[in-house]
Amino acid sequence: RSTKMPKLFHHLLHDRINMEFAEACMQAMYWHRGMGGRFDPYLDTEEYKQNADRAIKAYFKGNPAMLAAYKLFPDMFIEQVRVMSYYSNLGLFWEVMAPVFFEMSDLYDEGKIASVPDAMNFLVNGIFAVAGRPIYHHVYIDGEMFEIIPKSVGFTWLYEAALPYVEAVFYRTAPFRGTKSYNAQAEQVPAEQADFHYGILYADVNPVGSAGIPPTLLMDDMYHFLPQYLLDYYDRHCRGKDDMLVQLGVSFQRSMYCVTSAVIQALRAALLYPLDDTNPKHLEKNRQFFESQIDRFKRPEARLSDIQSQDYR
Repeated sequence: RSTKMPKLFHHLLHDRINMEFAEACMQAMYWHRGMGGRFDPYLDTEEYKQNADRAIKAYFKGNPAMLAAYKLFPDMFIEQVRVMSYYSNLGLFWEVMAPVFFEMSDLYDEGKIASVPDAMNFLVNGIFAVAGRPIYHHVYIDGEMFEIIPKSVGFTWLYEAALPYVEAVFYRTAPFRGTKSYNAQAEQVPAEQADFHYGILYADVNPVGSAGIPPTLLMDDMYHFLPQYLLDYYDRHCRGKDDMLVQLGVSFQRSMYCVTSAVIQALRAALLYPLDDTNPKHLEKNRQFFESQIDRFKRPEARLSDIQSQDYR
């Protein structure tokens, strides 16, 4: 989808896959700590620090300068291992989700997924199928495996990866540098963690920096892999090629609402009661759960009436 040039020029002009968005996801999960599950609290335990210590010393074996730096600033090195643990978490999360989305694409091509409810049902069933998959962090140094987060601690895909990911990335994240002032005196960034609302679910892809923040880097990445039917759709609705990234952001945002809805339904099924339960008390519990989720979209800064309409493009 781009002009023919030497590969180096494509790379220098950012006509390539950007890994920055993956880094932004990791930073969001790392900063918004306490988003559910036992993964984050484990990173502060003595067991984790001892596991990380063994890996750090093995990695820098034979490098006295780095070992001396580690002795002087141990917390700085442990902090970097925590970052790597979140990268491992994200990698295992997407190791599951990528095949799920590829299969959804194939089913759409075959006409077996033809509506949003079809996609929702497929996602909910897919989430349950992999909910118990282990989340861990193993590294190999000189052929030896170090279990920084062993499988034996019992972390699972749904509670230690999927739910924190949705909370931190879809809802919260943080404003891009330059869109808001990080000066505490300016009071442009919320003082309370619960008030962060910069995720893709709140994003308005046109005026950047208003409600949420659009994933512009991801939009650019996805542009490289558009199927023909989406190219044809955008040709009909876009205001030229320059508008295609904006429309791609709109499509991505709407698809993430489907994913979020599926996660909410999966969480309800895991923690509460069936939708057709006949016990009124159980139905009331379900209702309270759904209302608490919907309330997050009723925030005035969400502006969903502005950015979630059929003519929003």
